[in-house]
Amino acid sequence: MTHSSDGAAPEAPLDPSSTRDNPPAPPRRRSRSVNLRLRLAAIAGFAMLLVIAERTVSIVQLHADNLALAEGRVLDMLDRGTAKYDQALAAARAVLATLAADPWLLPADLRERTAPEPTYDPSVTPADPESCRQISDVLQVATMIETISVVGSNGIVRCSTATVGVGLDLSGRDYYKLAMRGLFSVEAVQRNYVLGRPTVLAAQPFLRPDGTVAGLLLGRVGMGEMFPQSTLTDLGVGSQVIVVSPSGTAMLAYPDGAVTVGQDLLSVAPVARALAATRGTLLAEGSDGIRRVYAYARLRDTNMHLIVGVDETTIMGPVQQATWRAGLTMLAIGGLLLLSLWLAGEHLIVRPVQTLAQRLIRFGRGEREEGRPDIRIVELQPLIDGFEAMSSELTRRENALRNANRRLNSLASLDPLTGIANRRSFDTVFALQWSAGQPLAILLIDIDAFKSFNDRYGHRAGDGCIRAVAQLMAGTVRASDVVARIGGEEFAVLMPGASLTAAADVAERLREAVEGLAIAHADQPGGIATVSIGAAACTPTPDLAPGDLFVAADLALYASKNAGRNRVRLAEKVAPGMAATVPGGGRRGAGVRPAG
Repeated sequence: MTHSSDGAAPEAPLDPSSTRDNPPAPPRRRSRSVNLRLRLAAIAGFAMLLVIAERTVSIVQLHADNLALAEGRVLDMLDRGTAKYDQALAAARAVLATLAADPWLLPADLRERTAPEPTYDPSVTPADPESCRQISDVLQVATMIETISVVGSNGIVRCSTATVGVGLDLSGRDYYKLAMRGLFSVEAVQRNYVLGRPTVLAAQPFLRPDGTVAGLLLGRVGMGEMFPQSTLTDLGVGSQVIVVSPSGTAMLAYPDGAVTVGQDLLSVAPVARALAATRGTLLAEGSDGIRRVYAYARLRDTNMHLIVGVDETTIMGPVQQATWRAGLTMLAIGGLLLLSLWLAGEHLIVRPVQTLAQRLIRFGRGEREEGRPDIRIVELQPLIDGFEAMSSELTRRENALRNANRRLNSLASLDPLTGIANRRSFDTVFALQWSAGQPLAILLIDIDAFKSFNDRYGHRAGDGCIRAVAQLMAGTVRASDVVARIGGEEFAVLMPGASLTAAADVAERLREAVEGLAIAHADQPGGIATVSIGAAACTPTPDLAPGDLFVAADLALYASKNAGRNRVRLAEKVAPGMAATVPGGGRRGAGVRPAG
């Protein structure tokens, strides 16, 4: 390096005044332009956005909660209406049953099968006017029934409290056909022969002493008694009540004028939804264009639907106003809070930080100060604590979400009706056990004649039968076995490590245990529900597939069905390729065996 002859020249850069005037100073001023105030303002603004977002979610949730309360109110009104309907219908049935049990209230020629030949035309003339007058007296007490008619076994009205109906032929009506089988029935008629408008008719058969059906008592139940005006008027302004037939025809409407009795309402949203379900609520426009909160329910016996609607503005209007007021209040509070944060940050954070910075600068210049600075910068600690609390809460929620997902996965592997494993879970365990290469047995179980059980006793009883059989099997098999419901009335038991002999023993115990339940089934030879079981067992080999074992057990089940049901049959062998030779092999045995 070349040195200057001037010895003072190299010392110039160390001059303090030269250092203060050095061009790097402006960058230090630019760095201070990104000051703490703007950062605090950004943090405060972000915090306010979080608060506003949380409040917005809360307001939306409040709106949803109030809508749920409105639905609860409408459902309460609906329950009161259905209760009145049930009460009136039960009273009408009791009156008709009482009349049918008293033969002296009926025409004389209907009391005995071998009555003397009448001297009048029984198809158009009352058989016993005095008896009809006695029946008329009943209407003065049984106000829920508007008219009572006596109908002969040929379907002709013999006498009636509404004389215009005498001689009508009702043999084509469904209620007549049911009554002639000895069954009480209620039917919503869209067009009554006498009135020419919708009505509800209750038919009670009456029997001769020898047990044969002599005819029926037909009562027209008053719509006003089933749905009293006092109940309807309690709904308030803007409300609507509609009773529709199964085909969507208006049977009753309140208030008058909005809907005409007999009008087809099938295209109206509340009616279309009601006819597609048994019970529920929805928010929709009615036939008059007014948006309402509707509740609907199917009425017992008649399959009519009661639909109750309350004007949305009546319920939600005040709620919406309160929601907007709460939102505006929150915005005002948010603005004040933002200003407060700014001022608090200025006085509690910015100024103490500036004081500390000035002290550090002075200390760097060598300026000594006596004593400790009266600065306690604790304002940042709540922010740190807040973030730690937020992190803890997020961790807690994440753990809760994981737990919820685990519960959902558990529910996805269980059959909701019986609580045992479903087909998906069964297939998973089947694949795992097969891959283990250990002996494996499978039982396929089918409830015998289950379709006829459902037809005779109803689907609710069918569900109860399935549930009882499933719970029995779960408590009968070995602890290592897996019981699963793989179809409607079909079950499977996977038995790891079991031989065919062990599987046969368990299958026979299951069959006897189901017999021991003694579930009534009139269509079965013994009068009780039974099961048929097919069993198969093998040790997995490379040339066998899981479907081969499944199909072998299904063929054994087919054999037990053909042998007369309520039996256990064992697969003679599990051969390679069995699944490929059977339609649907490897699945539920589609095409392998008939139902039942």
